Amino acid sequence: MKISKFNNQTVYWTIIAVIGGLMMWNIYATIDTGKLSGILPITIQGVLLALILTRNQYAKIGIKIWSIIFLIIASGLQFFGRLLKDAVDNFVNANSLHYITTGITVIIGIMIVLYVNKTVEVIEIEK
Repeated sequence: MKISKFNNQTVYWTIIAVIGGLMMWNIYATIDTGKLSGILPITIQGVLLALILTRNQYAKIGIKIWSIIFLIIASGLQFFGRLLKDAVDNFVNANSLHYITTGITVIIGIMIVLYVNKTVEVIEIEK
């Protein structure tokens, strides 16, 4: 049987905190707006948390895929989409907070992928 072994507890708890915090925010936003489209990210984050907490063998790959798709690519597209929109408008209504937020999200996603590659390993255990 294979399990994910987290060699660094700081990385382990930081990933749980990031995913848990985003999940809480998505739950709040879904309830506040009443839109059911928020159930998809809540489900994905819930499954990912379950994989991590049970130390499933797919936790490492799940964290990496989630970070790449939802933190790096999605935030990068938001960043460049707003940059193009503001460039067309000659940066008249540019919101620097948006660029800072999406930039930090991309950096966090990259850091998660790098640290998970370095500190998480899938090992074989005997039953």
